[in-house]
Amino acid sequence: MNRETPSQPSLNAWPLWVRLEKKVGISRGWESITWEVAEISHLPLEHPESVRLELQLFKDLRSAYRFNLSSQNPKLFVVCQETEQGLVPHQISSCQDVAADYMDAGQPVLDIPLPAPIHAWMEAFMAHHGEEDPRAGKRRMRGKPKADQNPQETSS
Repeated sequence: MNRETPSQPSLNAWPLWVRLEKKVGISRGWESITWEVAEISHLPLEHPESVRLELQLFKDLRSAYRFNLSSQNPKLFVVCQETEQGLVPHQISSCQDVAADYMDAGQPVLDIPLPAPIHAWMEAFMAHHGEEDPRAGKRRMRGKPKADQNPQETSS
């Protein structure tokens, strides 16, 4: 791992170091392996299996960020790749939609509670760029009928 010095987050990107931990247990008499995020830090981790990832925020995902931030238990999602040695962190996101896309593609995704400093940083991003209008893209010109409507139905 590259032991670079920590860098401060910018408005839309924050470098983080992530380490996963393998847990071996017994489930219904069989050996069961699970993985969890053991550590996450804005400082380089001393563990040789820690990985530097960059949490990035994008303007077009603001409504998804708001959904996560407003939920009862906001989360951070770590997308992983399966290797012969086990899971390796590949990407980090605060967007549930991104995590769901990876899960739909069969990639493992771990989640942890959203750390308070990252929550505050995301709120600052939202304040800087403004909230996304959930109706954007659904607007139509006033006085013009929808394509699937009969023009006589729209006149009064």
